Amino acid sequence: MMHFDDISDNEIRIINRQEAPRRPFYRRWWFWAAAVVIAAVAVVVIFGLSGKARQTAETPQPGEVSEVESTPTSPTEVVHEPAYVISSDTAVNDVPLTLYTPVNAVPELMIGNPSEKDESIVLAVQAADIRADNREILGSYVLKGELVSRGGGKKDGFCAILGGDIQLGVAENTDLFEKAIETGGYFFRQYPLVSEGIMIDNKPKGKTLRAALCELDGRMVVVRSRDDESFHDFAQALADLGVNFAINLVGSSHAYGFYREKSDDGSTVSSSWGKLHTGAKNSNVNYIMWKARD
Repeated sequence: MMHFDDISDNEIRIINRQEAPRRPFYRRWWFWAAAVVIAAVAVVVIFGLSGKARQTAETPQPGEVSEVESTPTSPTEVVHEPAYVISSDTAVNDVPLTLYTPVNAVPELMIGNPSEKDESIVLAVQAADIRADNREILGSYVLKGELVSRGGGKKDGFCAILGGDIQLGVAENTDLFEKAIETGGYFFRQYPLVSEGIMIDNKPKGKTLRAALCELDGRMVVVRSRDDESFHDFAQALADLGVNFAINLVGSSHAYGFYREKSDDGSTVSSSWGKLHTGAKNSNVNYIMWKARD
């Protein structure tokens, strides 16, 4: 006999079927995959933001450079040697450079053209820029204690020569300017390129041959680029070279300069670059040079 449950049309039957338990989220593969992706993105974002903040803090922008000065740098000395220059070539960041290190020579400034026939001069490089409008020296300039020009403009970098020692720095105002006047010293201004080992960006653009006065490994050297470079690439190369402080010197293929190296027989041999500036319009052309001790 067949039996049927009697269920009327207005009744329903509830079947109690126990559902299989769901696995918790932490035991599902897609949960851990998503967690790994989120963590990776968070790490990238955090490091990216911190790197950007660090780069901003370590790369001074125009008008934001802190006022700092180097310690006085005395001339390089080698006992029982004449005055001469050591030249060496290197390359940093694909920027070819030549370094000139004066030995047994004292720095000073001069207005006018130095003579290669003067064997007491072992290195001469154009220093402060000349204004295009009136042909005057741009920025403050002190020559043997005499004020030749006053004004900083946008060039907060400076070089002070006091008692034969050189100090480089970045400051809108510095008491070394007054000290140069009081003590018969020298002072001029130029664009700062490196401050405390950090390169400084300058607004002027374009490429040309560059030159700089640098404090490197506790000594003062002149560095010139052998190719046309931008301010940015040149300054960055100097910083990566290990330069602590650097200010710009007059560059371009026309900027004149010369140096004397020691030859095998002990004498010095002169080499020059650029073009000698003559004529009334160049009466304020000026140089930083190193001369043999008296």
